[in-house]
Amino acid sequence: MTKIYPHGKIFAHVARYIDSLPDLTGKVVVDIPCGNGRASEAFARKGATIRAFDLYPEFNKAEGVTAEYADMGEPLPLDDESVDYLICLEGIEHVPDKISLLREFNRVLKKDGELILTLPSVSNARARVSMLLVESELWRRTAPTELDSVWFSESSSDRLYFGHLFLVTVQHLMTLCTLTGFSIEKRIHTRVSSTSVILGVLLYPLLIIGSLLSYFLYRKKLVHVDSAIRNPILWERVKLNLSPTVIFSKHIFWVLRKTSDRAETMAMLRDLTRGNE
Repeated sequence: MTKIYPHGKIFAHVARYIDSLPDLTGKVVVDIPCGNGRASEAFARKGATIRAFDLYPEFNKAEGVTAEYADMGEPLPLDDESVDYLICLEGIEHVPDKISLLREFNRVLKKDGELILTLPSVSNARARVSMLLVESELWRRTAPTELDSVWFSESSSDRLYFGHLFLVTVQHLMTLCTLTGFSIEKRIHTRVSSTSVILGVLLYPLLIIGSLLSYFLYRKKLVHVDSAIRNPILWERVKLNLSPTVIFSKHIFWVLRKTSDRAETMAMLRDLTRGNE
């Protein structure tokens, strides 16, 4: 089976973002999965020290960067709070246990460290309609099967590179990030889907009605949470659901900040759920 790494046309947007960063001399950047190494090279040009990891490090072609083996389903070979930037370019959708992965990202990042995530979007208008019709993010293909859910395997090992088997919506991703100590700093526009623009315009009134109904009905059920905390959180989800960046873009491109470590995040979650006891 031939290995085809991601990074496609989304990388142009990522490269522009990396180029906009200040000089990174003395900063440590982790690139996982590094794939062919394009993100590693872009960060290296900014002066950063690069740690590149991949399930298949032999596919790295970045000049001056040595890729190391790492499985995103296992603990990363990095010390606690040793990393300034971590980029996961088209990688998280290939991993089943995203909570554990994001906790590992949190563990290795310094406080206020930056996590850069990109993945294909199943929350744009085209993908939403396609999921309704065939439970696939693209209506010209079926839902994932064993025929296309493994992109690469080897006869000599049990290593598997899964395909888009574990895609998540923006709402799901936002919750996962919050549960693991990250907050969204930026949501960056990527390539626009012309089909999503047409469908999004047509469906937007329904999206508004549905989002507002769910907000007003659901906030009445979460009575154990103070309204000053509950309502802003739920309203953020309404805004996310109606965001043109979400509805029209082909990819999710988020820049996140580590705002709390695991202990601090657990304390916050215990406070939120105490009323359920």
